[in-house]
Amino acid sequence: MKVSTIYIIIMFIFVVIFIVNSIRHRNEIRIYVKYGILFILIFFVIDIASIISIPNVFELMPFYLWFIVAVISYVIVAVFTCMGIYYCSQLGIVEIPLIKSFSGNTSSFDTINQQYYIVSIFGVVVGAILYTVVLFELTSPDVSETLKELIKTQHAKSGISDEPSVLVALVMIVAAIGEEITFRLGIQNYLAKQLKLNEDNYWVPVVLTSVLWSIAHANSLEPEWVKFVQIFPMGIVLGFLFKRYGLESCILAHGLFNLSMMFIGPHLITM
Repeated sequence: MKVSTIYIIIMFIFVVIFIVNSIRHRNEIRIYVKYGILFILIFFVIDIASIISIPNVFELMPFYLWFIVAVISYVIVAVFTCMGIYYCSQLGIVEIPLIKSFSGNTSSFDTINQQYYIVSIFGVVVGAILYTVVLFELTSPDVSETLKELIKTQHAKSGISDEPSVLVALVMIVAAIGEEITFRLGIQNYLAKQLKLNEDNYWVPVVLTSVLWSIAHANSLEPEWVKFVQIFPMGIVLGFLFKRYGLESCILAHGLFNLSMMFIGPHLITM
């Protein structure tokens, strides 16, 4: 069985678990629904911007199919957001302090040293970029044949070039937000709660989540182990960044790294 197939099965199981638990705990998570709606709106705006950026978008995917995929994605985002915040509340972990501060709840963000907050985010981004540059210079990886074929097909259908663009940037941002909600906010804290781990053992769900997150990026480079070596340490760092500063810090670090790689990546990887 391929790694990608195993990953799909595992993620399907997590989606089912989160949906079932959201129904079981519907009364407890009701107060978090507004945050789920907020992220839905963010994804909706990015989706609209992406559609505008692709001239023949509904020739690539019929409107009704796009609508179905979008609705399913929005539901999953909302469920993982609400349940992730719920698990954090059970664990006593800060979840979305920056967002809560804008909504008038400043208690969680007030406890954070804002200077360290900013320095930590940029430190993670710079460290990840330098690590990736060194790793790729030493290993000279290529884009995998599977990804090459996918890119070639998508470029032919949509007319998107390899050059950095608004559309590519939007995709990078969506990936950062979606992955951090799913993995760091959702799965990482679900595992911590289910395994009944205390603060000293929080590294266990961080490592497990990082492994799963790394598997999600399989079949993208050759040799394949290079991608794992690149992604896994970053997953660990993001996991602990979440523990200290919450979801927004991970989204910012992940998003800035993705946008940086949009410009740096083509010079490091053979297409």
